[in-house]
Amino acid sequence: ADLAMAEQQLTPEEQQARWLEEGKAVVKQQAFLMKRALDNTNLRDGLKYGSNMLCELRTGLLSPKNFYELYIMVADEMRHLEQYFLEEWKRGRRMVELYELVQHAGNIVPRLFLLITVGSVYIRSKEAPARDILKDLVEMCRGVQHPMRGLFLRNYLLQCARDKLPDIGSEFGSDVGDGIDFLMHNFAEMNKLWVRMQHQGPVRDRERRERERLDLRILVGTNLVRLSNLEGIDAEMYKTQVLPRILEQVVSCKDQIAQQYLMEVIIQVFPDEFHLRTLEEFLATCPQLQSGVDVKAILVALMNRLAAFAKAEPAQVPSDVDMLAIFHSHVAKMTGSNTLELAASLDLQVALVNFALGFAPDRLDFVDQTLAVCAELLQANGESRLQGPAKHSTVQLLKTPLLSNGQPLTILALPHYAGLMIYLPLESRSEVATLAVRMLLSNKTPVPTPEQVDSLLNFIQPLVKDVEEDGPNELDEEEMDAEQNLIAALIHNFRSDDTDTQYAILVGSRKHFGQGGPRRIKYTLVPVVFRALQLAEKIRKEEEGERAGTVSIKKVFGFTLETIKGLASAEPVMALRLFLQASLIANKCGEDKIAYELVSQAFILYEDEVSDSKVQMELVLEAAGTLFRLDRLDPEDYDTLVTNTTKHAARLLKKPDQCRAVYTCSHLFWNAGVKYEDGRTFQDGKRVLDCLQRSLKIADVCMQSSNNVNLFIEILDRYLYYYEAGNEKVTVKYIQGLLDLVNEHLSTMEAGQELDALRGHYQSTLAHIRRKKTAGDEKFAELSV
Repeated sequence: ADLAMAEQQLTPEEQQARWLEEGKAVVKQQAFLMKRALDNTNLRDGLKYGSNMLCELRTGLLSPKNFYELYIMVADEMRHLEQYFLEEWKRGRRMVELYELVQHAGNIVPRLFLLITVGSVYIRSKEAPARDILKDLVEMCRGVQHPMRGLFLRNYLLQCARDKLPDIGSEFGSDVGDGIDFLMHNFAEMNKLWVRMQHQGPVRDRERRERERLDLRILVGTNLVRLSNLEGIDAEMYKTQVLPRILEQVVSCKDQIAQQYLMEVIIQVFPDEFHLRTLEEFLATCPQLQSGVDVKAILVALMNRLAAFAKAEPAQVPSDVDMLAIFHSHVAKMTGSNTLELAASLDLQVALVNFALGFAPDRLDFVDQTLAVCAELLQANGESRLQGPAKHSTVQLLKTPLLSNGQPLTILALPHYAGLMIYLPLESRSEVATLAVRMLLSNKTPVPTPEQVDSLLNFIQPLVKDVEEDGPNELDEEEMDAEQNLIAALIHNFRSDDTDTQYAILVGSRKHFGQGGPRRIKYTLVPVVFRALQLAEKIRKEEEGERAGTVSIKKVFGFTLETIKGLASAEPVMALRLFLQASLIANKCGEDKIAYELVSQAFILYEDEVSDSKVQMELVLEAAGTLFRLDRLDPEDYDTLVTNTTKHAARLLKKPDQCRAVYTCSHLFWNAGVKYEDGRTFQDGKRVLDCLQRSLKIADVCMQSSNNVNLFIEILDRYLYYYEAGNEKVTVKYIQGLLDLVNEHLSTMEAGQELDALRGHYQSTLAHIRRKKTAGDEKFAELSV
């Protein structure tokens, strides 16, 4: 009573574990006794203990998973018995005697397991044809009709016979038909047993039974694996003798789980060449399957497999079979039957597109035809924005041609391709658009016409501008940066050898990018400006070679100016730098008035928009560097700009910045590149000296002694530069005065790292002066160092 109560308190999992352990314990004990008896050549006791061990497989208590574990343990022990039979045969014993002897076992389950074990050696002995023994064994197995016990018994038969099947080149018979008959017979019986499991027990346990059946499906599928391994089966034999018999079993069993699994196994285990030859037969079976079977998944699996085969082995695809027409016909029937959900119908179309691109990459008309069907399905669906599985399927539908064809512009040109984007939400459209951009970049594909650029930018619109119906764009800065850097890189693929066409491309693309908002234009308008500047240089070269188009260089610079102004509201500092860069190109092209206007625009931006002192310092130095290189400017215009630059330098917030900016601007007044009409260079010694003197005064009022000493040394270097360059206004008196001033300040500074650094800089300057003196340079003779 206590034991019964304890058992009632166990969970089903615990009860299963207990039964399994009890069964394994018995198997272990009886296997030990069997092996001991066999070691003593006591066959009768060996068979008795072996039969006792096999009796554990009569249990109906274990779940399929646990029964399988027990079965594996028993099958492993049975190898010892099979080895004993083999040794008996080698010692001269006839196997037919043993074959008859084991049939006296009391219970049918151990009797048939023993019979199969002896039968395996019987076939090896070749005392009787393998065909006859296999036929006898497969018939005898009908004696066990309990589904689970019968399945495992027949699986044991299959395992024992796997290397003894009649086949081409086999020592057990060369007629592959005998091997096919055995496997088909065993397959048919196992399938019946497997299906029967569904109808045993109460309705409330249906889900559990279905799970158990799925656990056992591999036992049935192994028959088809063995069939596929027979060397003697060729495509013709498969078409006439094998597949029809398999499909007959599949259809006649009228079981959803079995049909779904077996159709998928057929696709997986048999060679692609066989499928290509039997496509009509296989597809004709699909409408005969039970209503609950996911035929869509079967067709998708077959199309994807054949598409992969066609890409890998294009020469193996038969030319006499119109695969596209066959699949299209069956898919159309399924889609038109109205039994499929939208996502399932779209999945079929995705597989069809993938299949078409694999089998006939040049048949883009077929791809577009399929896309047109999808457009009709989506339009009939009525949803403005897809969600869930249908959304995922549509994304795959758009991605598949891009990935398979590898030429985004070719795919975008398909009439029914881009229109499918409207059914996707923003996130999905961005995903597809990003893929298209990445492929264009990886292939380095040029986009050579304004029409193609416009079409592409419309397609990737989610990456180019915010769309009102989708609400605000929620991308964070990092995501936006990655996305827009792709677009910026793409702009460099917008290129044509014809300058007029290139200009039209830039104008058209700017219209799109100009709507991108402040978060985007800082990425997209910059490369547009640089492409325009490259175009300006190209036009200048063509004008020199008398091959000019209709677009003038002034028109291009006008476009550049307006584009930079469009960027100025969002990124004034970037725009200012672009004005300076553009002025250099204008100068290079000989357009001095345009260069002047561009620098003037930069100064307007500086005065109106730049307030950060650190940025101001950087921009003043950049402006000075730019102006020094503008050697085509009219000297009067140049004078105006450099004077303006020097004023801005003197107005910087921090005194050290003022000092450095002013002495840097002194170089602008000593520019041999800028020339008057009479050949004189723009070198005004007095204004250079004014700049140096002014920077010296600013340095003198700096509060930190280390700072102003450092500035004094830097200014001394500038004095020496102009003195050597021949500026008559810079005399020995100024240089000697500065030397004395630096010496005085250094002598009063406290020892430390700052003083060491300053001394190092100063000593380098003094070493230069000494070298000049030693070399006999008269200019330096009067200096005392």
